Order: sequence, then C-alpha cells, then structure tokens
Amino acid sequence: MTFNWNQTLDFLERRASFSPDWPVLYESDQNREYSYKELNQRASALAAYLTGDAGLQKGDRMAVLSRNCVEYLDFFFAAIKTGIILVPLNIRLSAAELSGMLHQTKPRLLAYEKMFEEITAALKSSTVEKLMVLNKGQAQPGLKAENYNSILEAKPGRFNSTIDIQPGDPLLLLFTGGTTGPPKAAVISHRAVFFNMLSETISWQLGPKTIAPGLLPFFHTGGWNLVTLPTMFAGGRVLINPTFDPELTLKQIEEKKCSFLFAAATMFHMISSQESFDKTDLSSLQFVMSGAAPCPVSVMEPYWEKGIKFVQGYGITEGGPNNLYLPWSALDWKEIKEKCQSVGRPFIYCQARIAGEDGEDNRPGQLGELLLGGPVTFSGYWDNPEETSSTLRHGWVHTGDIARQDEDGFYYIVDRKKDMYISGGENVFPVEVEKIIEAHHQVQEAAVIGIPDEKWGETGKAFIVLKPGASLDPEDIKNYLAGKLARYKLPQEVIFVDSIPKSSVGKVLKKLLAENNG
Repeated sequence: MTFNWNQTLDFLERRASFSPDWPVLYESDQNREYSYKELNQRASALAAYLTGDAGLQKGDRMAVLSRNCVEYLDFFFAAIKTGIILVPLNIRLSAAELSGMLHQTKPRLLAYEKMFEEITAALKSSTVEKLMVLNKGQAQPGLKAENYNSILEAKPGRFNSTIDIQPGDPLLLLFTGGTTGPPKAAVISHRAVFFNMLSETISWQLGPKTIAPGLLPFFHTGGWNLVTLPTMFAGGRVLINPTFDPELTLKQIEEKKCSFLFAAATMFHMISSQESFDKTDLSSLQFVMSGAAPCPVSVMEPYWEKGIKFVQGYGITEGGPNNLYLPWSALDWKEIKEKCQSVGRPFIYCQARIAGEDGEDNRPGQLGELLLGGPVTFSGYWDNPEETSSTLRHGWVHTGDIARQDEDGFYYIVDRKKDMYISGGENVFPVEVEKIIEAHHQVQEAAVIGIPDEKWGETGKAFIVLKPGASLDPEDIKNYLAGKLARYKLPQEVIFVDSIPKSSVGKVLKKLLAENNG
C-alpha cells in the first residue's frame, strides 16, 4: 500500500479530528465564530458538491470573485480535499481584465459575491459551466447561478475521497501584481503552502494563543500565506473582515488581544492616523511587520513610541511568500532601530542568495539580484513556459530585486531591477532617492521614476505627497537633496501630487506614473 499524502496536506481535517471545537476563525461583519469542526464540515460539503453534482475533477479550475469571507475559505479547503485548483480573482479589476484572467486559467466554475453580480454578468469566458452566488445571495433573473447556502444545506458535511493528492500538485493560481507587465498566474503547490505554513509557524513562534487580524485580500498571496493559513495551521485564531477598516483593526487588537499584525506600510499609516490610536491599548502585540513595499521610518515611529517592535519583511508571490523577515524576537530595541531598513534573514524553510551578473554569490556589501529557493517557492507560471524559464532557473526564483547583505548577514532591498534607470552611464536606484526625500519632515511619501533625457539618456522625476499643512516648492526639495546624493542621482523634475497610485497591497504602480508622465 502506497503512502497517502491527503491527510498530511489537509491540516483542517486533522485539526478537526483532535481539536474539533477550538475557535479558529472569527468573521467580524457577521459577528460569527467558527471552529475547526464547523469549517471542515463546510469544506467537506462543498467538496462533495464539486466532485459530484458539479462534475469537477482533480486539476480542473474554479474561480472566486469575492471579498474576504468564510465562503472563500470553504473553497480553499475544498481545493485541498479534491485537487481542484482555486483561482482567486482581484475584485478591483475591470470585466475586461478579469476576462483575460479567465481566458488564461479556464475555470469550469465561478463563484461570486452578490455585490459583484453586474461585473460577473459582463465576464466573457467559454469555459465557465457553472455560476454560484455566495453570502446567501439569490442570482438575478437570467443569470443561472446556484445558491451556495442551498448547496451547504443539501450536503451532509462528509467527504470520503479516493482522490490521490501529491505535494507537487497545484493548489492555487495566484496572479502576480502586474506592476511591471500583464499579470501572470503563479502556480502554488500543496507543498509550497504546507511548507510556508510550517516555516512561518516556527519562525514567528505561532501557536494556540496566537490571534491575528487577516487584513490582506484573499486574491493576494499575503491574504492566504502571511496570516490566515499559518495562524490556523498553528492552532491560532484569525479575524477576517470583508474590507480593511483601520478603526475596526484598532478596536479588535485591544478587545481580542491580538498577537501580531501584518500589513502594507500605507495601511499602518492609516491605522496610526486614527484619532483613537494614541489611547488604544496595543500592549498585546508582540510585533508588527510591514511588507510589499519599503516602509519609511516615519511610519514605524508611532508604533515604536507605543513600545511595539515594528519590523520589515520581504516576500513575493513566486517565493511563497514567506522569504525574509527581521527577527524581532532575537533583537533588542537598539538593534531593531539600527536594522529597521533591513528585511532581515530567511525564514527557516527558505533559502536566499545575492548573485552577480556572472551568477556567482556576491560578497557582503555588493549589489546583486536576490534569488530564492526551497520547498516554499512556486512551480512556475500557468501555461507560460517562456516566463517560467526566465524566472525559475536551476531551482532558484529570480526575483528581479536588487539587494545587498551586510556583514551581520541581514538583507536589504535596494530596488527593483526594472525600476533602475541609467543616467549618464550610472545606475540610479529610485528607492535610495525616495528614502532621503521621505526623511524630510514635511514629506508624506515619494516615488521616483526615470524619464528620457537628451543629454543624460535618463534623469529622475520625483512625485511627492506632502503632509497636511506642509508648504514646499520644487526648489526646496532640490536644495534639500543637494549634498545628500551624487549629482547624477538628483531628480531633475519634482512635482507635488495628492496621492501616488498603488496596488491593493500598497506597491507603488510606477508603470502608471511612467504612462501618465507629462
């Protein structure tokens, strides 16, 4: 008899068998608590429907267009049980963009939240055979969609499967952010998800007493792999809400005694900008961590002042994304502040190296491309061998990020390889310039891009958001930067804007800045 991986990979089933009544999920907008047993019954009922009435088989795809909710988790855990591949769709995209994603991944079933019914009706796909409406919704006349709650009620909550699930089988197709080109569907295997959960549980010391708000959307890798799944895997409790609400987040941290918080820098700024921030008790937080984009020190300081260890981490969809983090538990306050711009060291099951143009490892202090390896990494891009071979080479994920390592072994992200521009033959990394601009006491945030220049080939253009009440002109910024940077790094153009375009997880969309440059 060959070994069956199913029970090992289906941790919800295992948890439900030995801690069935343990509260693992709190759905804030419904004020509803779920135990492992309840979640497993829901996922089993859905799995029975998918492989029965719906006729889906292992390897087929099913897409979900919804905000964060318990139904979304049902689909994830049903995917683990059945080998059907889950395709989360970005709720912020247009019908044309979403139709392109459906064309790429060819799902047979599409489940949608009632509020997205109009855009669902406008989607074009030749492969979607079944529609399903979530959240107790009823489909509009003419749109043949089954009611999800009716399906749950009709099934017994038991799923006895003979489907053979292997660690390398695809579990998720997660679309990359598309900040440097069209989105690609990254294939995330059962193995990658399992080792990511295990890696974070050990590295961040998660356990049954861990409580964390899941603030990132489920159409993003961070929504699954940074908070929700590792915390549930460790026996902790996850708090989910359909949308990010900074005031609610503060309230939950105080009332639920949350253990940690992971979010993008812009989200942390929104939280600390609430009037209630100063008087909210955040003492239960062991640490907070920012990712997705570089975090200015000005965003960290309000949390430091409340005695909270604010650190940075690094990860990409293709990397798992639990790749690097500043080890908050091993550093004292002095070290945390000294290393605050570092993204730390690798998670326990992630390998990292910095390679030069010759592919060899660089010495500390040298700039090179960050490469990631280990069981947490992705398996390639769905139906895209050319992009796969460009990114995944000899077992290493080529991130496209320029990094360096200090003498203590801590990693620093210098910039995106594609964001770098060349001025007068010299490489300029915008993040370096942005950090100095953001250190100005009247600046909220900044983004720098390279623009064509007849004399120098390219020069810098800075887009700056000022703090409320601030008053600066372009010459003030240029005078401030003089002497702080080499002359070729100084932006020749400075404009002030109300906001800088960002992705759903806070990454600056420099492609949009370049397209709207004028």
